[in-house]
Amino acid sequence: MINLKLADIFSNLAEFKKSIPDKEREVLSIMSAARTLRDDPEIMERMIKGEDSRKPGGIDSYCFNLILEYLDNGSISEYDSLVSKYSDDLIKLIRVTGLGRKNILNIYEYFKIRDLDDLKNVFEGKKSGKLYDREDVSDILTPFFIKRIQWSLKYCEDIKGKIPRWPSEYFAKKILSSLEGLSLVKKAQITGSIRRKKRVVEDIDILVLPCFNESSYDFDRGSQFLKDIEKLDFIKKINSIKRTQNDISASYETVYEIDLEIILAEKKNWHWQLFKTTGNREHLLNLKKYAAAKGLRDPFIAPMSSFGSEKDVYRFYGLEFIPVELRQGRNEIELSSKKRLPVLLSMKDIKGDLHIHSRWSDGLIEYSDMIDTAKKLGYEYIAISDHSGSNRYGNGLDIGRLRKKMDSIDELRRNHNELEIFMGAEIDVRKTGVFDYPPDIIDKLDIAIASLHSNFALSSHENTSRAVSAIENNYFDLLAHPTTTFFGNRAPIFIDIDRIIEAAADSGGALEINSYYMRLDFNEENARKAGLGGAKLAINTDSHRPGNMEMISLGVDIARRAGLEAKDIINTMTAAELRKWQSGRKKASYFL
Repeated sequence: MINLKLADIFSNLAEFKKSIPDKEREVLSIMSAARTLRDDPEIMERMIKGEDSRKPGGIDSYCFNLILEYLDNGSISEYDSLVSKYSDDLIKLIRVTGLGRKNILNIYEYFKIRDLDDLKNVFEGKKSGKLYDREDVSDILTPFFIKRIQWSLKYCEDIKGKIPRWPSEYFAKKILSSLEGLSLVKKAQITGSIRRKKRVVEDIDILVLPCFNESSYDFDRGSQFLKDIEKLDFIKKINSIKRTQNDISASYETVYEIDLEIILAEKKNWHWQLFKTTGNREHLLNLKKYAAAKGLRDPFIAPMSSFGSEKDVYRFYGLEFIPVELRQGRNEIELSSKKRLPVLLSMKDIKGDLHIHSRWSDGLIEYSDMIDTAKKLGYEYIAISDHSGSNRYGNGLDIGRLRKKMDSIDELRRNHNELEIFMGAEIDVRKTGVFDYPPDIIDKLDIAIASLHSNFALSSHENTSRAVSAIENNYFDLLAHPTTTFFGNRAPIFIDIDRIIEAAADSGGALEINSYYMRLDFNEENARKAGLGGAKLAINTDSHRPGNMEMISLGVDIARRAGLEAKDIINTMTAAELRKWQSGRKKASYFL
């Protein structure tokens, strides 16, 4: 996706400029432009087509000219001159590791590393066992440094070929709309990993019912129809056509730089094929084992008679309907057979968002937009929680500016009593027990969020100690994005998730499921652990741009995939219940 590709280039450029004197303003503008590019999937397409000649919000003249240069030449000369020695992947790895530009570049130079394969050969190949013997670079090549490089390489390998679901689903809906407009298409639906609400996906799957399959399956017409789809404007080329006993499908490359699979269904088996293509495979295999034990039909084989709904498919096997998010091949079949599936959290349970950034720090959302969006989402409250002072690239607020913001929020409350507006702050944990604001200031906040935004190159013990010192200090209501992951930009820090969950459960504080599509931190595995461990969670958007607040649904999806219920989430409480929850957590009388 060209917007994500260019956002990566901008982020790389910002990383290099951080070490150049007097470039802080440029770094801030480049980082702002990168976020705007990430958060608008069609921004580049509109500019390419000449539909948007104005500077979008968050992009100043300097960055706008860089974008125009990229559109004209396919490159940015200023970026190329800074990084000419290295591949884009190597530059990106500087950000992913969190180890710092200077140290990484010194290692690149020492080992004559010019691309990712060179780096892998040094840190993962036969040479890696000798790294500890390098006395000439022993000040850099510490065991931690080596471990962090290897961890980051594994992270990059794990996400290779994957794209966050939010932009993928955005383009899937555009493709779906185009397909539904075809005269031969009676019905179409997104299926597969997007329908299961995975955080990241590898492709788009769409199930299509063509009119020629209404009475019986016509494989020949289906094959021709799939070939004809290659002519549509969102298709680059057809990769393959695959025929099975039950259906025929085709794989395509799209202009959106994500692959598409279209599976043709027949009318009588529509609901069964929707069930089967939704998957996942482990879920279907577990159902196959369950069916075999009960002497029932194999779920992979087309039924002789039609099902009226997906509920009928599960009912056929004597099971309670399993929501798409739970079809993960875990224990959902067993729970369903015993009618013990959780009552999953839903969007209507969410009463507010506690993590929204305004223009006081690095947000670009007007108060009026926040309030209008909150009303649309049916919220009872929002918290405007800006960065604290040490977060200079987030335009963090020192105590003086924080007091002025408090006055601003008071005025906003007087003008908008239809919604509770909480005065919040996202406060950096600099060291264990060392926070950006003192206790008398934090005590004045309605919502206090602790965050790790710096010193990522620390051991698990050090990071865990920092996080736990905030969780156990009851001035704080929650810990934001606990692993600090930022998709493709920062690997998870080393941190003991089990210890953090234990601390949250013991103190009564909450851990955040950050709904911003590039974070989604906690992920579902950690959120499931937290729920089982008795820790509370908060689902927030970390909004910085118009449109971000609607991403709350992505956090709800994480919670649903984790099997969480409304009782597990603090912002399903009313404002009064939230205050009672806060007052029940006695304020600590000391800072560590």
